Amino acid sequence: MSADRNVSIIVAEDAHAFLKLSERGGGGRSEIDGGTLEFNIPGDDEDEYPNEGPTDPEGLGTDSVYRFGGDAAHDEVGLFAVRNQGTQPVEVYSTQEVTEGVPSVTMYNVNTGDLLTESSPSPQLGVGSGPLVCGLEIDTHSVPIRDEVYDIDLIINAVAVGDD
Repeated sequence: MSADRNVSIIVAEDAHAFLKLSERGGGGRSEIDGGTLEFNIPGDDEDEYPNEGPTDPEGLGTDSVYRFGGDAAHDEVGLFAVRNQGTQPVEVYSTQEVTEGVPSVTMYNVNTGDLLTESSPSPQLGVGSGPLVCGLEIDTHSVPIRDEVYDIDLIINAVAVGDD
């Protein structure tokens, strides 16, 4: 037997999606652009540093691990927040499809410091609960030095937690 199956998927504006992502701090490191949450590391506020000064960043160093848990220009904790607007409790984690030759990027819970991976997701986010306040960990070990910006897609996953 064979049967045709159709699947229709509608992508909602983030304010109406099952998983809402929002920037925190309103500074130069995170911003919503055309419905996409984007991060700029070290940040768009580089012109606020003294020129050629010891704190004038041009990028991340090699063979290092960095944690960005907030925007340097603001006191608000976290780079972004995740809120469950769905109909089931979820666990949240990040994945990165392309990993060779680019920095490794993982989201983490800024309140606990825990990396949020498939094998170690967030605590359960109930319906309407949150926000889960997050930052980014960036690992530059074995990444080639280059002048161009690395453009990395980070996938934020929400997996429904079944009733036990």
